[in-house]
Amino acid sequence: MPLNIDIIQILLHVFNFLILVGGLTLILYKPVKKFIDERKARYEKLETESRASLESAEKMKAEYEEKLAAAEAEAAEIKRRAENEAAEEARKYVDSARKEAAQILRDAEIAADDRKEHILESAQTDIGELIIGAAQKLLGDTASPERAGELYDGFIKYASAGSEKKTGTQSGESEKR
Repeated sequence: MPLNIDIIQILLHVFNFLILVGGLTLILYKPVKKFIDERKARYEKLETESRASLESAEKMKAEYEEKLAAAEAEAAEIKRRAENEAAEEARKYVDSARKEAAQILRDAEIAADDRKEHILESAQTDIGELIIGAAQKLLGDTASPERAGELYDGFIKYASAGSEKKTGTQSGESEKR
């Protein structure tokens, strides 16, 4: 044995080493490798599930965004219709108020014309009575009874002809209005 090397000793060390490697492989390496593979598979499964739920969530988000957009469009349409209806109601109310105001103005004009005619008739009657009174005083002092009768008759004819002309003119004016 040169260099003091014993082959049996080397073979025993190699055999020991192989038993150690084999034992460690069976006891440590395979269970650790199995645990790592199971853990890797579990995380891959979780990743696949999370991707699937993410895709599902994105689809749901897209659907909800579409529904939200549709709801907003519908709300805008309802708002637009409500505004149009309110504007139409306001227009109808204003038109009704204008018609009512026009009717009130027509009624007021008619009432004013009636009042004017009444005042004019009253004034004409008063003026006629004043004139007759003045004429009676004037004629009573200066004229004879026959002459006074002629003057009265002429005055009445003249006054009735004048009032017929004025009444015809006034009725013509009120018809024009």
